[in-house]
Amino acid sequence: MLKYFQITRYKTPSEKKLAQSIKNLFGFYPKNIALFQQALTHSSAAKETKSNERLEFLGDSILSTIVAEYLFGILPNKDEGILTQVRSRMVSRSQLNKLAVKLGIDKILHTDIKGNISFTLYGDALEALVGAIYLDVGFVTTKKIILTIFKHHLEIQTIINEDTDYKSRLINLCQKNKATLQFALLSENMDGAKKMYHIGIEVNGEIISEAQNASKRVAEQLAAHAALEKLEA
Repeated sequence: MLKYFQITRYKTPSEKKLAQSIKNLFGFYPKNIALFQQALTHSSAAKETKSNERLEFLGDSILSTIVAEYLFGILPNKDEGILTQVRSRMVSRSQLNKLAVKLGIDKILHTDIKGNISFTLYGDALEALVGAIYLDVGFVTTKKIILTIFKHHLEIQTIINEDTDYKSRLINLCQKNKATLQFALLSENMDGAKKMYHIGIEVNGEIISEAQNASKRVAEQLAAHAALEKLEA
């Protein structure tokens, strides 16, 4: 009886169809279907429904917090630098893009883009959906849903053990392609008692990625990782 009520309270056939898709993906029927309509609306298709950009911003932060807490618990002997790098790999753009397609988000995303659609749209939509889930059911349930998905679809131990020397990989890639490369220190700022290093990766005179960390070495590795994702996409 409850299941019937949850399905039939939506106003239109499209709302019912979307609600069923959310149930299939995440295991619950949404209370506020408008949040999920927005999460699955790219800016190119945004008319009556707002685009998913604000929800993407929120979801990115929620996802980062969930993964940070999870890694803090399962890697008790790793320092902040290692935890930061592993978290970066787990929520990297390429990882989220692949996960979104694996979940089938590419089939329910609304976009008016003609021709080839960048995979990054799907990862962005996944982050927006995380934001929508958080607003609809709260942090505790969101954490359970996301960790269940990650554990089922990602080889977490493989990600943890992955080679983290992105700086060397980036240097080799640029040398191979005869591209100029510079690790630029964009700024040094105090964050409480910590000094934060802001590193930019400059390839052929253009800054293509940036990262900040209390460790200059970690900031360089994070920025190099982001640069590799762009160059190898």
